[in-house]
Amino acid sequence: MLKKSLIVLICLLVISVGITAAQEATPEPLPPPNCPAFEDQPADIRAGYYMGEGIAYLDTNQLSSAELSFTCIIRVIDPAYYPAYMARGLTYVRLRDFPRAQQDFNSALGRQPDSLAALNNRGVVFALQFDYERAAADFERVLDLDSGYLRAVNNRAIIHTLLGEYDAAITLLEGQIQNTGISGVLEQYRDPDRPADAGPILFDPLAGRLYALLGTVYSARALDDYRDYIDLTGFAGQFPDERITAAAGALESRFTFELRLDDGSWMLLDEALTE
Repeated sequence: MLKKSLIVLICLLVISVGITAAQEATPEPLPPPNCPAFEDQPADIRAGYYMGEGIAYLDTNQLSSAELSFTCIIRVIDPAYYPAYMARGLTYVRLRDFPRAQQDFNSALGRQPDSLAALNNRGVVFALQFDYERAAADFERVLDLDSGYLRAVNNRAIIHTLLGEYDAAITLLEGQIQNTGISGVLEQYRDPDRPADAGPILFDPLAGRLYALLGTVYSARALDDYRDYIDLTGFAGQFPDERITAAAGALESRFTFELRLDDGSWMLLDEALTE
């Protein structure tokens, strides 16, 4: 009987400690920030003021101040204000606080579920956390809504490449090069009969960038092919062609630095704060 009582007592103590620990682990909510500007004005005027202030801070890389301005809108003035979530999400990306950035883009999507910018930016945040499956899903959703949204085209092609899906990346990029008409612009510039005094041809810089990314994808596939050749010769006890090992080494060095795709530097965020 005494043994049973001791067991019950120990169980109760364990449960009590667990509950206490859980309670202690739950952080107290932060108090709302102090946002004194235009306190006697309507919410839209106050939100506009703090958005302008926050964007100015963001443009000058004063990220903590920008975060505070956008938080004033979200927590004090208007919790449903979509642009503030977008702006604060971009701020958190610059701060490399990816979980909070993801949360803000989630909140933006809660208010505008088909926001191309919010979906694209959340996809970038997933990619920066190496969650390529969810990143790809967000970029695919954007392209389902707008197949010509070039930021998502760029980002989706990068995910394909990181996963070794080179053919899919190449097909996507080559298709967009045709769809945007940028190939025609290039043909006009290369036309030997083009007058020397002809003015510039306007085009979307994001469309021109497709060529650069396409070259990067081909380079990544070439590096994989070189590695396959080097592995095969090694398995067979042969010496690989020095020209190929040199080419592979040069490409490997490039993908460690300026052509690196896994650090997010080639990803394109959308900085539009309204749809």
